Amino acid sequence: MKYPQLKQMYDLEDSYWWFVARRKLVRDLVARYAPASSLKILDAGAGTGGTMQSLAELGEVWGCDVSPEALAFCQQRGLDRLVQCSIEHLEFADDTFDALTSCDVIEHAADDQQALREFYRVLRPGGVAVITVPALQFLWSAHDEVLHHFRRYNKRPLRRLLRAAGFEELKLTYVVSFLMPLMVIHRLVMRITRRGAPRIGITLLPAFIDRSFLAVQQLESYFVHTTGLPWGASLVAVVRKPQA
Repeated sequence: MKYPQLKQMYDLEDSYWWFVARRKLVRDLVARYAPASSLKILDAGAGTGGTMQSLAELGEVWGCDVSPEALAFCQQRGLDRLVQCSIEHLEFADDTFDALTSCDVIEHAADDQQALREFYRVLRPGGVAVITVPALQFLWSAHDEVLHHFRRYNKRPLRRLLRAAGFEELKLTYVVSFLMPLMVIHRLVMRITRRGAPRIGITLLPAFIDRSFLAVQQLESYFVHTTGLPWGASLVAVVRKPQA
């Protein structure tokens, strides 16, 4: 991700409905499924640090990112347990972390299977990973191009990748389901009206709409935690490294 996209993320991460809802969901899933009350956590592909901050009350949080600019934004948040490395080659010893999060990151990896093997390697036996990815290839748009995604994911192929890496599945469900029709319309409009270079697909909204979207996502989280959802613009996986 380039500096302009990182700067936009940093400016919006604490307020924009998408980031706020995803961060709360990931934190709640770590709190529910991780094996200890005081955890050592890795945020793999930390971006500008919002997820790291939200996890801080759960334990000792480390972050890594391949981008020095991203790590600089993390430092602006006061975060200091930071390592520059790619998710395909994590600079951590085997069996280091109780929990790992990776929010919309593995789609940036040329070899996503290698990244998942690295996630598995650095987790302790019984450790839990919470991974989010963009879903459904038909939603591919200029947004994905600008952010240098290699792919979007469907549920079954993602399940195969996770199992091939050695993980046990605890939960795998689509998310951002209720708002997906609006996202489909937005992506179609972007395609029809596209002129010039591709641009990121974040649209700033009036405050009351942003709050409404966030409320919808908070309602949706009930179904994520219980029955799961059959479609959505993102996928979230909760997986565990088996006990030795």
